[in-house]
Amino acid sequence: MKKTRSKKHHYLPRYYLKEFTDSRNCFFVYDKHKDRILPNALTPGSFFFENNLNTVTLPSGGSSDFLEDFYADIENQFWGSLDTIRNSNRKTIIPLFDMMHLFLFLLFLHWRLPSNIGYAEELSKKFFVADYKDLNYLTIKNKNSKTAPKEIIDKIKNSAAFKKSSKSVIPFAPFYNGNWSKKLKNWRFLYTGDGNNWNLVGDNPIITKGDKDRDPVCCLDEFVFPISGKILLVNVHKPIDKDFSPEFTIQFNTSIIERAQRFVAFQSKPFLEAIIKDYKIHVHFGKTNTIIPELFSLLEE
Repeated sequence: MKKTRSKKHHYLPRYYLKEFTDSRNCFFVYDKHKDRILPNALTPGSFFFENNLNTVTLPSGGSSDFLEDFYADIENQFWGSLDTIRNSNRKTIIPLFDMMHLFLFLLFLHWRLPSNIGYAEELSKKFFVADYKDLNYLTIKNKNSKTAPKEIIDKIKNSAAFKKSSKSVIPFAPFYNGNWSKKLKNWRFLYTGDGNNWNLVGDNPIITKGDKDRDPVCCLDEFVFPISGKILLVNVHKPIDKDFSPEFTIQFNTSIIERAQRFVAFQSKPFLEAIIKDYKIHVHFGKTNTIIPELFSLLEE
């Protein structure tokens, strides 16, 4: 039977989102554009998607969702490692294999977010360019293993299908650089003090400093990311060897709202309302540009 082409494509996987929901598998969603929390709690399948986000137009003129299938297949390889980390505690030693899987998951997530898709399409122009070494792991050769003619390469590179598919190829760049394991040496998992869920999730959940987001190798050199409502992953150049006060959690959650393009979610409506109020104080005084720098300042103290 012919497979029905999918339409509803999540840029935040539902399996990832489930750890931010309540016992009913629901959370409350804040619409930043409309400045309101939607009245009813919703399931992860209801948000953080765009229609046809990964639908590709083929050279023949038809459409395909092979890219969506690819994401589903590769994500299934990550969930075991993600569960291992989500079930960990302060005393757990996380295996390097699971950290590697998580790193690759984060790279795929970074480049498929709506906020970064434009960057990925710009980077697609640099594939097959000899003097751009960060993306030279992908080549096009003819049946005799010789480099394909320039006109063929340009035709492929300029096609709508390749431009859209490039976001699934760029994530491998740090692994071909040869130093990927060094990028994990300062990783720290921060656990909520009482073991409860206090971390929000938004449509742009990898909080980077913002200066290397377009770099295929160094885009995740420094970041904060909510693994779940209880665990944050932090990577900064200065190794972290201390615990943080509840104020740090507030700063992180305010950063999630600041970095979000539109939607933010959390299982508790009152707590979500409290963080929104904190964010609006920054808006009122014109200080939203200080939120994320202050987050990293707290980490580097």
